[in-house]
Amino acid sequence: MKFIYGLCAVAISFGLSACASAPANQGDAPAQSAAVVVPGQDPAATAFEIKIIDADRQVRVVAKPTLAALDFAAYFANPIRLAGKDEKPENYTGKMAGAKIADYPFPMLDSVSGSVPAIAQTAAPVAWEPLSKILYAQTGNDSLSQVLNAVEAVKWDEPDVFRAFQTVSRLWGVPMSDGSVEWWAEVTPAPWTGRSAFYGKLKFVSHGETAEVLNYYLTAEMNADDAMNWARTLSSYWYPTLNTDLEQHTPGDFWPAGSMNQPFAVMRGNPMGKAMWVAFEVPAFRLTEEQIRAKAVADSLAAAGEVVPVNRVLDTDSSFRLQTLASLEGSCPVNAETEKFKTALAQTLAKLPKEQNAWATSGASSAETFLWFRRNANYLLADKITGQDSLHNPLPRLLELKNYLDSIGVQLLVVPVPVKEEIYAERLVAGTPADLCVNPAGREFTREMLAAGLDVLDIYPSLMAAKAGDEPPRFSYQRYDTHWALPGMLAAMEQLASRVTQYAWYADAGAKPGSLNMQETTTLREGDLVAHLPDAEKSKYPADTLPVMKILKGAEPYKGGKNAPILLMGDSFTGVFESVDQKSGGPGSLLAFATGLDVQVLTSWGGGPGVYHRMMKMKKDMQSKRLVIYMMTARDFWQSPMEWDALK
Repeated sequence: MKFIYGLCAVAISFGLSACASAPANQGDAPAQSAAVVVPGQDPAATAFEIKIIDADRQVRVVAKPTLAALDFAAYFANPIRLAGKDEKPENYTGKMAGAKIADYPFPMLDSVSGSVPAIAQTAAPVAWEPLSKILYAQTGNDSLSQVLNAVEAVKWDEPDVFRAFQTVSRLWGVPMSDGSVEWWAEVTPAPWTGRSAFYGKLKFVSHGETAEVLNYYLTAEMNADDAMNWARTLSSYWYPTLNTDLEQHTPGDFWPAGSMNQPFAVMRGNPMGKAMWVAFEVPAFRLTEEQIRAKAVADSLAAAGEVVPVNRVLDTDSSFRLQTLASLEGSCPVNAETEKFKTALAQTLAKLPKEQNAWATSGASSAETFLWFRRNANYLLADKITGQDSLHNPLPRLLELKNYLDSIGVQLLVVPVPVKEEIYAERLVAGTPADLCVNPAGREFTREMLAAGLDVLDIYPSLMAAKAGDEPPRFSYQRYDTHWALPGMLAAMEQLASRVTQYAWYADAGAKPGSLNMQETTTLREGDLVAHLPDAEKSKYPADTLPVMKILKGAEPYKGGKNAPILLMGDSFTGVFESVDQKSGGPGSLLAFATGLDVQVLTSWGGGPGVYHRMMKMKKDMQSKRLVIYMMTARDFWQSPMEWDALK
């Protein structure tokens, strides 16, 4: 069956869930458990169990690791996703607060009722957002998503309120004898509406392969590796919205230390300036104490014996840095054109509801519609980057990192990745010349890094040149996402590979050009900006099929090891196409293919400013390194939600 292949690799989507209440303990006291049960539901049909550690930490236990069960455990009543959603919007008036169920404005639902439907007694609930993306990937039909988005987009005659009035918190699929699938939904109003959950059958019915896909989604179990890939993908897709990342944790070990919880993955989120953790546990993935001890011993032996130290000599030639510095002088002046662009962009942002973090602009055709990210736009409006306070100014921290790496004989190369909004400024603000440099503050910061002695690879010119080869709907950056697409990534990696081969130590680093193979393929990616749009607009932007390259070592997907002479570290730009979506096709694999040198990748999905702390825990691995490439989105140079704190 064609839908079975790659089902667990389908991109995780976004959305909102209902809020569940549960008692909280303080500190590391024994966790309390709370089964996810609603009035009228058979406890035997409960999808997962919640163990509350304290107000900020919980573990969700899934009995069988099906994709449906894990998705539901992640989406339903997840406090990371619900943070800030209980506050009443300032412009909410409660115009229809007293409406009876019979008068509810939901024409897409039939049989609207306040009673739990009988189907909830026997069928497992699912989270609609990830399921609808899988159905679209396998059947090419996005109708279910459109209907459910329409449910969540109802504004109760208050269209100016941006925040969702309600979410579809649970969905049940009912296969019929003719092969079709009927759908029942639980709709949970936001707490500030004062309404209770209600239920209804969708007037929409699915046909074709839907029943088969749904059955596989509900029943096929994943192994431990599949589950970790699921957690990694989920964290990567939620990162722009919720500042999520996976904690460094041995799958199946105890967490927190001293507790009886043994999750396979621990997700950290910080959507509102306060960190919180939701861990996922599967009984089959738990390790015995003997296995934990054996793994600790094995890891210790691997750490001690696997890494082969190399004799390193820093390349102190400053000619490349000085040439780059000279090329930046006067290259992006503040003038009437840049001020006109910034004024227009600021006006666009001012018109958006303050909670709306993405918006669309149309092109000459539907294939040229782009989505844009508010944080990226704010970066283009930045003042002097080095004028920020000590927790947000990146320059002292980057210099501190360089001094540390210099002391152990390791080269540092900083690679800021320009935001899509500065590469495609002419599509962002109508009337902007396609070759206009619209980010004087960002370009000045690159100049300041170079002047301070940092080796910086300036890929902005390469990305500006790459867009000349655009063939809609294919561009250098993804239309509905913050990340680059294959053409932009290839342009950057070609320049990066050229720089690596110019280092004086390259000839002695054991390069083996031609040892890897490249394979053309595709991947389906849900744009990470879709979740930031108004609910009524989300269904306009389905997942995109993107061309990618997959790097192979023999017949196996490439992955750099601990003895790699290069460490590529940074944010999601190092991980996209590398450890999620089409794996072994991201910057690390492409760089290894181009240079013939092994490349180890260290990704912090929570943001680039935090990854160097992870590097500091890799002291043994660093003995094999000649070069650390620090690649991250340039937007985190300005008012990053993850602070630039001192090296530890």
